[in-house]
Amino acid sequence: MKHALTFSTNKNNTYLYSPSRNQLLLCHPLIRYFNQIDDHNASIKIFKTELSGKKVIDIPDIGTFQVSEIEYQLRKYFFLKRQGYFKSVPGKNLHGKLYPAMIEENIGNLKQIIFETTETCNLSCTYCTYSKFYINKERSRKKFRLEDAQTMLGFLLSKKKHQWQKELIISFYGGEPLNNFKFIRNVILFLEPYKQKGHRFRYTMSSNGLLLLKHIDFLVEYAIDAAISLDGDEIANSYRVLKNKKASYKLVTKNLDKVRKAYPAYFDKHISFLTVMHNKNSYPSVYRFFSERYQKTPLMSAINTLNINEEFKEEFRDTFFTDRPSDSMDHGILEALFTSHPQVKSMADIVEKYSGYYYSDFRELASADRLRKDQKKYIPTATCLPFSLRVFLSADGSILPCEHIPRIFELGQQRQNNILLDSHKISEDFNTWYEKIRPLCEKCFIHDHCKECMFNTKIETDRPECEFFTDENKFTGFLSQNMSRIESVYSMYLRILKEGLNV
Repeated sequence: MKHALTFSTNKNNTYLYSPSRNQLLLCHPLIRYFNQIDDHNASIKIFKTELSGKKVIDIPDIGTFQVSEIEYQLRKYFFLKRQGYFKSVPGKNLHGKLYPAMIEENIGNLKQIIFETTETCNLSCTYCTYSKFYINKERSRKKFRLEDAQTMLGFLLSKKKHQWQKELIISFYGGEPLNNFKFIRNVILFLEPYKQKGHRFRYTMSSNGLLLLKHIDFLVEYAIDAAISLDGDEIANSYRVLKNKKASYKLVTKNLDKVRKAYPAYFDKHISFLTVMHNKNSYPSVYRFFSERYQKTPLMSAINTLNINEEFKEEFRDTFFTDRPSDSMDHGILEALFTSHPQVKSMADIVEKYSGYYYSDFRELASADRLRKDQKKYIPTATCLPFSLRVFLSADGSILPCEHIPRIFELGQQRQNNILLDSHKISEDFNTWYEKIRPLCEKCFIHDHCKECMFNTKIETDRPECEFFTDENKFTGFLSQNMSRIESVYSMYLRILKEGLNV
């Protein structure tokens, strides 16, 4: 059950969060006090008798108030209570299941195919998920076979019967995908005839930039979106090293500068940046570097803390988190980065998920109260359903939900031009995992707005764990922290409404 919560902000304002209304209300601190002492009205009745014949009363830890003010707030408290603001409500019914028919439908609606072009890489980044710090499969020098790609593309494209299904993103991943440029070129050329049948393709790739200049003519010709991994200036980028442990920064930036000069329009439209945040950079320094040098804002993400090897856990923490810059409330940086900044994202979460007044479209508004939460069954966690968004095809033949998921959770395999996919087995596996994580989810105060993929919860073990698990105290702290931020930068709140949520 979810209970009504009251909390204070850094400016000592008091708020009420009502789960039954899914609303946040600014309220008098006495409302919080009344809610705390209201025990089937017994304590309230005792309190009311203490008001008799007095003009002023002192309430410990809250303040001194006129009796008339207390009586007014008491009437307001009972009004809110009659309107259901303090009503406890059950969480979502998390007994939803995945069915084979849903998987088959998703295959036809698939939006993105990601090829692990090659397992090889020309860098040896310190924080790479294939470094000693992580538990992961050892990499070899496998490359994706063109014949296998043609078989898989033919299969998936044959499932797209309707015109609205025929837009598809083809992504090239690695290793370093440009280490197998021949594969990229031949896949794109293979797909050209499909355009005559109404198919539309967009090509993307992630790259470390070392081979960017060598293949730039082809990338420009086919308007391939290239996301370049770069953590900022030379010091910030020092974890991204060559095989001989020498810095890669000057080589990458030299290539970028030449591409920008030769193809300025392509650079502006199709080159983006991926930045990993660690103890050698910060949001202000990253923003300044990219805005001044390239007039761009990178996609910034925290260093991966999942699947850390127990043997190197302490070294991992000391290497990447010691002397880490604090994530302070720099208003200028918040304004500049806007929803790219995690603090702004967190504030937007409050508005979108807990204000009670935000709906993503008219259909959501119209159906908001049509079906009780306990009547509809939901699937636990925020895990994407298989093929609902993308599929990742590894160089060694595994078919996986996405590029971030370990091989042990493969959906199927591709072997010698044969595609081995069993929708019944996939649904059975997923439903087994849902059963394992459900007890934990049901205790979580934010399971209706989950942000975690179950494949990051040690779901393969008997005791799944979730780093985002939130009990009532943690949720109260989350609300307090973010309402404090909103009060501190109210202009940002208004901008979130206008630009971030298009209200």
